[in-house]
Amino acid sequence: LVEQLGRMGELKVETDALLRDNNFASDEFSDAVIRSVGLDDWSMEKEDIAELQARKDFCDEKTFTIDPNGANKFDDATHIKGEVDGKIEVGVHIADVAHFIKANSLVDREAKKRGTAVYLMNRSCAMLPPKIVNDVCSLIPGEERLTVSVVFKVNAVTGAIADEDIWIGKSIIKSTGKLSYRDVDAILSGQGNSKLEGIEAKDIKILQAVAQKFREHRL
Repeated sequence: LVEQLGRMGELKVETDALLRDNNFASDEFSDAVIRSVGLDDWSMEKEDIAELQARKDFCDEKTFTIDPNGANKFDDATHIKGEVDGKIEVGVHIADVAHFIKANSLVDREAKKRGTAVYLMNRSCAMLPPKIVNDVCSLIPGEERLTVSVVFKVNAVTGAIADEDIWIGKSIIKSTGKLSYRDVDAILSGQGNSKLEGIEAKDIKILQAVAQKFREHRL
């Protein structure tokens, strides 16, 4: 017997058993892991200026996140805009977690052991400690954040992307706003607001059209 969890049939007990069967010893982080994170007084102003200048700045782009209804963790964002040559620029920006977590650190080893975040009906188990997930790596609207980006220009008619129209690298973004899946569904069905969180409905519809072109290419 490793640990006594409680009576079978109880939701929390059954959930704990399920998590432990899949190598999640706990949904909490140890004090040692929490302390090793640091970053208590982190801010963009305290980042190395040379490092920031080496990143591509997308803060002026209308960048937004799309997440499940009620989500409060924002780890990826998108921007989209039309170009004068008729192409559409799409940027996908992912929180630069590696900037804050060094290889083989205590936090890194804990994240490797967990492997992924788990979202259940009654609770969630994060892969990374709260300071990283909810703060320094959360793409919060109106806040500058460090990201890794893939930016490309797609032909609006054919869906083709030329090699020279792709850029991948470290970046900085400032999210304009956040959308839920429900918000996006409402916009695409014609029932949403023309503007939501500073994001125009036409941008969401253009993004859907681009996604449809990509699906056609896969068929």
